[in-house]
This record gives sequence, structure tokens and C-alpha cells, in this order.
Amino acid sequence: MRAVNPVLRRELVERWRSRRAVVTLTAYLAVLAAVGYLLYRAGSAILTSELAFGGGDASSAGPVLGRFLVEGLLFFVLLLVLFVAPGYAASQVSGERERRTLTLLQVTLLRPGQIALGKLGASVAWLTLLVVAALPLGAAAFFLGGIGIADLLRGVVAVLVVGVCVAAVALGISSMTRRTTAAIVLTYGTVLALVLGTLFVSAVEAVIRGTRGENIRTPVALYLNPFFGLADAVHAARPSGFAFAGLPSPLGIIAEALPGAPFVSTEQGGFDDAVAPLVPADPGFDAPQDGRRPVWLIVLGVYVLLGAAGMAVATRRLAVTEPRGRAVATSRPKRGPQGAVAAGAGAAAGGAGVAEAAAGPAAPGEAGWERAR
Repeated sequence: MRAVNPVLRRELVERWRSRRAVVTLTAYLAVLAAVGYLLYRAGSAILTSELAFGGGDASSAGPVLGRFLVEGLLFFVLLLVLFVAPGYAASQVSGERERRTLTLLQVTLLRPGQIALGKLGASVAWLTLLVVAALPLGAAAFFLGGIGIADLLRGVVAVLVVGVCVAAVALGISSMTRRTTAAIVLTYGTVLALVLGTLFVSAVEAVIRGTRGENIRTPVALYLNPFFGLADAVHAARPSGFAFAGLPSPLGIIAEALPGAPFVSTEQGGFDDAVAPLVPADPGFDAPQDGRRPVWLIVLGVYVLLGAAGMAVATRRLAVTEPRGRAVATSRPKRGPQGAVAAGAGAAAGGAGVAEAAAGPAAPGEAGWERAR
């Protein structure tokens, strides 16, 4: 049986035994429960008023309320994950550097990739705990109907993949900074750019196209927005095609920009058509009803590339460097006769270097003594 990564084991022990983990998890679940309760009361009140005005009964709107609750809870779960996960991952390497323990970690028999994977694994384990702990709140909406198990599972997968990739990006930023404060600021700045920055750029693009009289297409910047992919993963109900227009969820509003929406042009030449050959038309699990490519797979693919780039940067920065700046990857010593000879030669060279350093500079010649006199 293969041993667990020692870095991962140490991080898990330190994290899950601390009081901070218990407090954070309790506060996280309390916030989600409060959000779910408020969504339920608000949705019930809105549907009751609308159906009473139309002469109906609020009990017939159970499926609509159930989907509204699931979409709202997944929206806030992703929002809290983007708030909690980067803050923890951003301090993984910079915190070791501030405590002056990074050098001790680098000179161990662990390779830089193993150190980076151990740090990322600790963040992923904590992230998975947060997402799994919120599942019972989302499952409660099944009693109301309107949501399928496939929609919920796709939403959970999307949240987990985005959280892992954002944690990998945060780990790469942490490996490039000397202070934890700088790493946290840069990480949250990146998250804000991916969430709010893409919405702003997309709005500007839509306004420019509208003023020019052009057809509005799905903005390219939205493929960097995690909520855009989540809206497609759960097949969020758009307000334009909703039976009760007064009960749109946040994901439903974002879904109005998906390809195939009433306000989005279906002409060829958009970003979705450019990446269509990269995504199968029928991925084998509940493809969209309009026959288009699943946008959420494209968004998750973009985030996987960002996470891989972050891990590559972290692995490179964790490599031991010589004074001249050339990276030297740590590796296990070789065994056998050749390995023993190589180790003996290295030890001899090291001993010679130590002896030379202890002896100090060579004695000056006669000319030097004459100048000294």
C-alpha cells in the first residue's frame, strides 16, 4: 500500500484538528441554511401573490419553487467556495516562506511536484468537505420537485472543478510571492476579475454591439465566468421562458446569455461555434435540449487549463535553486554500487569544500609580507 503524501498528511492533521476548521464549517453551514430559508420564504411569498392574482393555488407551483431553491443554493455555494478556497490555498507556500520552513521542505526527498500536489490536496480536501456538507440542503428541494438528480450532480461537479482549479491558481500565486498578505490580495483580485470583470466586459461588448445595430452574441469573456458554466450545467430556467416571470434565480438571469437564448443571436461565427469541434455534440449525459454544445464543459475546460498553469508555476518555483538561479529538482538518492560511488564522490567533494572554507584564504606571498611591513 502506497504511503500518503507526507505534506498532505501534515496539512490535513493541522487543518482538521484546529478549532478554526470547526468554526469555519459551522459558520459556512449556518450561512447556507439562512440563505436557503430566505429563498424559500421569498419564493413562496412571490408565487403566492402571483397565483392568488391569477386565481390559482401556491401548492401547484412546487416544482417552480424547488428549482428556484436549488439554483439559488448552488449559486451561493459557488460564491462561498470562491471566497473560502482561495484564501486557504494562497497561504500554503507563502506561509511556509514566512515561517522559514520552506527551505527545510525543499531539501527533503520529496520532489517539487509532490510538494505542490500535497499542498493542493489539502485545499481540495477542505473544499470537498464544504461542498459535500451542503448537499443535504440542496437535496431538501427534491421534496418540492422541479429538479432532477442529473442537474444537481452536474452542478456539484462544476462547483468542485472550479474550486479545485481556482485553488491551483492560488497556489501558483502563493509560490511567487514572499508575503501571505500579497498572495491573498492577488488571489482575490484574480477571482474578482474572473467573476465581476468578465460581467463588466460582457456588458460593454453587448452595449457596443447594440449601438452598432449588430446581433448580440454570447460574449467571449463569459466563458471565463464560473457562474456562466454553472447556469448551463443545471439548465437554469431563464426568466424569458419562465411560467412565473416574477421568480428568476441568479443563475436564471445569467442563463439569458447562453447560446440559444431569445436575446442571443444564433448566427454562425461566435465563440461557441469556434470551440464546437473540441466538445462532443452528445457527451452521453443529458445534453441540452436545443442540440447545442454543452457550454459548461467549455468553461470547465478553460478552468482546467488555468489550474494546470498554476500548478506548473508552483512546481517550478518550489524547485531548489542554486546561487546562479539554475533550478535543481530534488530527487531520491540512487541505490546500488554506482549510486554508492556517486554518493561517496559527492560527500568527498562536499568535505573538501568545507575544509577549504574552514582553512580560509591562502597565505600571502613574500611581496604581500613586504607590503604589510
